Amino acid sequence: MTCRRIALLGLLAGVLIIAIAVPPRARAQAAPAGATERVTVDIELEDCAKTLRRVARLFGSGFGRADAERLAREIEALPTDKAGQWTYQVEQAGAPATLVVRALVDELSMVDLDFLTTPAIAARIRKALGDIER
Repeated sequence: MTCRRIALLGLLAGVLIIAIAVPPRARAQAAPAGATERVTVDIELEDCAKTLRRVARLFGSGFGRADAERLAREIEALPTDKAGQWTYQVEQAGAPATLVVRALVDELSMVDLDFLTTPAIAARIRKALGDIER
């Protein structure tokens, strides 16, 4: 075997080891952005409805005030340290988009809220929640 073939096999083995060793979640996070962006806030459970109402004001349809109130109640009912995920088909500036909301309530009644959506909508959510975004 030539040195070139040995080097190529070594490179191929290294790539294969990385592909196997890196967990799927980490691979997904390392994927190039473009389709979705995430906005994360950490709030007290009692502020959840108010925060969701702020986000609901951004959309023409698909996630309104009633949806925000219902989602806040569902988040309050989540068992501690059990994540929930909700998907909404929203419309913003006449364009349809998907909004995914993930929530996790910890033992101190703090809520980790993640909003996953298009970069344009994520920027608007970030602006609306700028005083509480982490």
